Amino acid sequence: MKHVRVIALRRGAAAALAAGLLGLAGAAGADPAPKPRPPEIERARAEPAVVRVQGDTVYYTGNLSKASSAAFDAAVARVSRGQITRLVISSGGGDTVEGRHVGRWVRDMALVVEVDVICFSSCADYVFPAGRAPLIRANAFVGWHGNERQFDVLAARADVSVEDQLAAVVPADVSPGPRAAFVQEALRSIAVTRKDEAEFYGSLGLNDAFAVCGVGDVLERRPGCTGQQG
Repeated sequence: MKHVRVIALRRGAAAALAAGLLGLAGAAGADPAPKPRPPEIERARAEPAVVRVQGDTVYYTGNLSKASSAAFDAAVARVSRGQITRLVISSGGGDTVEGRHVGRWVRDMALVVEVDVICFSSCADYVFPAGRAPLIRANAFVGWHGNERQFDVLAARADVSVEDQLAAVVPADVSPGPRAAFVQEALRSIAVTRKDEAEFYGSLGLNDAFAVCGVGDVLERRPGCTGQQG
């Protein structure tokens, strides 16, 4: 389809992990009010997602999360293989585990995945490649900025351990105890999710190079991308 834009954005998911510690970091100055997003992008961030079955198509609009998975499971509970032929999705991404939950269902149902407006982050990592055929509508885009393995890539780039890489994303004013607890919990979580992700990609016959492309050295070799990490 024409006018397709497949992009790797600059934002690293390290910031997402650090965001969970903002409460521990103490009060901070308020950020300037963000610019309003286009309504179609706001719909792609809906929490929980809006999921419906119409004819031979499942329509999924919104975030990937536990609440969205509950809405998804309820909508497709009576759907059997062969009844549905495609998933039309518009999603800004979200939880990686829930992204693989939807991706596994798409894989098992052998659906065409059709992107309407946006499929970013966990949607691009796990739902988009899970279908038997991926389609991107005109003026829609698919965007990657890393996956479960990205902290290994970032640590290797910096020639540090993954533990040190994780510690570096914690706000500087977090005390040593909460900092160490965060790092250890993150290491345990990453070990589990990285294994789950590897098994998921293995079931699709894929490696994760396409998903981690936004944080690796390959990105830096592209014109204008020196110094970028996703």
